[in-house]
Order: sequence, then C-alpha cells, then structure tokens
Amino acid sequence: MSPGFHPLPGRARATWQDGALRSEAFGDVYFSTAGGLAETRHVFLEGIGAPGCFAGRQRFVLGELGFGTGLNFLALWDLWRKSAPPAARLHVVSIEGYPLSTADMAAAHAAFSELASLAAELRDRLPPAVAGFHRLRLDGGRVALTLLYGPVHGMLENLAGRVDAWFLDGFAPARNPEMWTPEIFRRIARLSAPGARLATFSAAGAVRRGLAEAGFAVEKRPGFGSKRECLAARFTGPMAPDEAPPWFAAPAPLAPGTRVAVVGTGIAGRAAARALTDEGFAVTLVGEADGAAAPPRVAVAPRLADPNDPYGRFMAQAFLMAQAALPLAGGSLHLPGSDWERQLEFARWLGWGDDLARPVTQAEAAEIAGISTARGGLHFPLAGLPDPAACLPVDGIARAADIPDDAAAVILAAGAWTAGLAPAAEPALFANRGQVAFLPPMAATRALRLPISFGGHVTPAIAGVGHVLGSSYGRWNLAENPGGWSGLRREDQDGMLAGLAQVLPGLADGWRTAPLAGWAGLRATTLDHLPFVGPLADAAAYRAVYGEDLRRGRRIAGPPAPYLPRMYALTGLGSRGFQTALPAAELLASMLSGAPLPVDRLVAEALHPARFLVREMKKGG
Repeated sequence: MSPGFHPLPGRARATWQDGALRSEAFGDVYFSTAGGLAETRHVFLEGIGAPGCFAGRQRFVLGELGFGTGLNFLALWDLWRKSAPPAARLHVVSIEGYPLSTADMAAAHAAFSELASLAAELRDRLPPAVAGFHRLRLDGGRVALTLLYGPVHGMLENLAGRVDAWFLDGFAPARNPEMWTPEIFRRIARLSAPGARLATFSAAGAVRRGLAEAGFAVEKRPGFGSKRECLAARFTGPMAPDEAPPWFAAPAPLAPGTRVAVVGTGIAGRAAARALTDEGFAVTLVGEADGAAAPPRVAVAPRLADPNDPYGRFMAQAFLMAQAALPLAGGSLHLPGSDWERQLEFARWLGWGDDLARPVTQAEAAEIAGISTARGGLHFPLAGLPDPAACLPVDGIARAADIPDDAAAVILAAGAWTAGLAPAAEPALFANRGQVAFLPPMAATRALRLPISFGGHVTPAIAGVGHVLGSSYGRWNLAENPGGWSGLRREDQDGMLAGLAQVLPGLADGWRTAPLAGWAGLRATTLDHLPFVGPLADAAAYRAVYGEDLRRGRRIAGPPAPYLPRMYALTGLGSRGFQTALPAAELLASMLSGAPLPVDRLVAEALHPARFLVREMKKGG
C-alpha cells in the first residue's frame, strides 16, 4: 500500500466466552484469561526494559500494532507516570484496524481496577471508529496517544516519526497474517530510532526470522501462562533516512523546556501556545490580547471533501478533533442548493455513519430546525456553536510585548499579517475580509433550534448578540489599505440576506430593514485553502539549492532545506480556522519536538509553507 487514504478493513465484532473477550473475526482472545494485566507487564513492559528505558528520557515514543482494548497503553501509561521524570512527555502511536466499541472496552477494563481512573479518561476521549489519524491529549497534556484506525500496512506507510520501542500485539500470526509479514517488519525498522526496543507475545519462527532480516537482534524470553516463549528485540540496523523530500524535511528538534515564542493572540496563536505547552515547551505568547479578534460564536461543522485528497483527510480530521476537544452541542443543518449527495458520499467513504452525517428530507430538516426550510440536506448531530474565546484558554502561559531573547523558535501566527513578518519566505498568503451580521430575534426565528448553513450560515439567537448571519468573503489588500477593514458595510449585510433568502426566505424578508450591526475580521487564506504549518523557507536560497533540479525533474537526496533560522508559521486557517487550528497546532508541536506527526505524511507535505514555492520551481519559475 502507498501513503494516502485507507478505509477501515472492518468493525470489531467481539463476544465474551468463558470470561474472555474474543474477536469473532479472528477467533482469538484480546488478552489472557490467566491475567491480562500481568501478561502485559511481563511480555510488553518487561520486554522493552521498562521502566529502565525511560531513565533520563524527556520524551519517549512507543509504537504499537494492535490497540485492542487499550490495556497495553494503560499499563504503559501507569508505569510511566510512576517512574518517568515529572516534566517528561510520552507519545504512543497505536494502529487498529477493527476498533472496539466503548462499551466493550468498559467491560474489558472492569477487570483491572487499579487502572480504573486512567481507563475512564481514555474511554472519555476515544474518537469515533472511523478511518484516519486521531490525536488525543491525556494526563493534562503530558501524554499524547495517536490512534491510527485503518489497515496496518497502509497506516505504517502513512506514519512519519521515530519510534523508541514497539509492542507487536496483533492477533496470532496464524489468525492475522497481514500483521506479521516481512514488509511490516521492514516498515517498522524504517520508523525505528537507533537501538529501538521491541516486544511481542509471538515466538513463531517466521516472526523471529522476519525481525532479524529487518535489522533486529532477537532473543527469546519465557512466555506468560500457557505460552512457552515470547520475544524481545533491539534494532541494531542504521537509522533510515527521512522519507520526506529534502525541501519538506523538518529541522532538528528542540529539547524539552526550550523557550518558544508565539506571535499572535488570535485562534492560531492560542492553539499553538496550548499545543506547545502540552508538548513541554516554555511558551511566551507575544502580542496584545484583543477581545475583538474573534466573533462571539463560530459555527463548527464538517467540511466534507474527497478523502483521497489530503484536503479531504485534513478537514475530516479537523472536525473530529474539534468535536472531541470543544464543548459542542445541538448539531447543525447543511442545506446547500446542490452537491450535498456528493458530500454524503465522501462521509460514507470516510466511514462516517448517521451519528456524524445523515441525509434529511425537507420535512425532516424543518422538524430538526424548528422552522420551515426550503429544502433538505445533511444533518450533523455533533456539530455546534462554541465561544472561541472560552474554548482556547491560555491561562498560565507567559505574555510579552516583544519576542524574548532566549526564544529558540518563533512561531508566526499573526493571521493575515504573517506575510509581512517574514517577507524572505515569500508566503503565498492572502487577506480576505469577512463580515457577520447581528440580527434581532423575531417571532419567526424564536423557534430556530440549531445553526443552518447554506453557503452562508445563520444561528439561533445568542444572548446579548441576537442571531448571527455570516459571512461575507472578499479579498483585502493590506499593503495598500492597512485599515478600514473592520468597518461594517450595508452591502455585505444585504448580500448575506440574499443568500439566506434561497433557503429561509421568510427570515430574510423579516430582516431586510434590520439595523447594521455585526463584526468584521480578516481571514488569512491560501490558494488551496489549506493552512501553512511548519518551518519557513528562505525563498532565495531554496531557488539556488533546488530550482534547477526541480525544474528538470531530477531526483534530489539533499541538502537539507535552507530554512529561515528559528522561524515557523501557523497561519492561513481560512474560514474554518477554529477547527483547523487544532490539528495544525498539534502538527507544529510535533515538528518542533521530533514526535511522530499527528497527520499522515502526505497531509503534512500538503500543509508545508514552502509548497507553493516548490510548485513554482517545478514549473520553471
């Protein structure tokens, strides 16, 4: 399999037999009936030399094939909390092709009372069982669990990072052969850090030989319970080169505790500050806090697109991450004039069921909305209308008016103003002005239960604000006109009402004479509607180093990308910035720390700030 979108091979079908949770698909148990936790501690924790392998480590990365009930993760998390340095960070990346339901997990966890609090936190944060990357922050941010739901080979191909230790815990090779092939072992080796450790319950000859051929020194250990042997191994081969093209390769990671400055106090800056703090950096947020930098409410709902394209995968992940992290409630309706059937098809490709996206008729839409609608469309039950200022708190993060002298990295997250802060990077970033209208409640609108989108969007009445109707979208030239964008325009409000009239004509007519009131801001946008996330290129040096080879289509093995010293960007969030900021910030934090990326490799390349520069050079520019 190549990197890209890989649907789930199936859903878990589990039953309890003789006190054991058993997979119907594979005919095997999830853990030993002789003592699942004891088995995990013997085979896996002792197999990688834990807790000794944590000694002196400020960051530790473990990869796992077969998340199952999460028992291995819970046992590792428990031991790490008891033995790792207080400021240390744990990253676990676990692949699962057949995710269990939360109810099955809860039943399995009931047998392990000493892990009850950790198990409850895990279950509370579990993502829906849909394909893709899912990054969870646990233990106050100190633990990052990245669940990769999909086929093992495809998800290993998608993963970018270096792994310090591995748990191989799929079902037995005879029952689940796809997880134990030479190709899988070679892929594990490519992702392994020098000296990486490995543990598995299987001592099958094919497993021993496959690991040895991939570069692991393998030894047998006594097995657990009725199993005579298990395996431990250490990677002795050379570290594989970075698989990213050199112009997209990440700079050297920063040490934990390093000072990082984030320039910008809006959504992007706040999200970056939070993720970097979770990752263990000392963060200073640079800029004046501006209460008017965001509207009073933002509509958070999916932007469904083809998951075979990085844009579609990123937007799906962004919504699921927002849904998990933010206090969303109430759902939303999407009633476009056309193409919602295609969007529903994308949702089904992703594996989304009716709990995430369901088609509704005109009558059903009206019943859900509480008011009459002109057409049907899609209902997103888990969407919502959060308060942006309350959902990205930065309490406890240092503030400054200027960049600290000791900052080892500077994150430019100043929205549309970012381009002017790093002109040498030549970022293809644009300002687009957006205006929302605050409209008074009317008798016809008091029954509106949830936000409705239709190209624009309208919300139920919000206390102290009224209904929010949004939004306009127009290019703004900051160089020629640095001010004036915040003033409200009657023509923008009239244009939004014209859009509303296509789906809710009665409401539009009632608001034609409403006073001009609302909010305006500048979006930072890119030509492909994806954010800029990562190190900033020295554009002139890029052309000198790569230009001729890229123009001629030559393969390039190096040299490392000539980035602007210390400079990174998180910007270009566009019109759905409140949700795209979350995975973008996690990606940035992982780049700076050297942790496994929370998005697939092709998505990370699609977000790189130098992508347009590279495309220009390939075309001969």
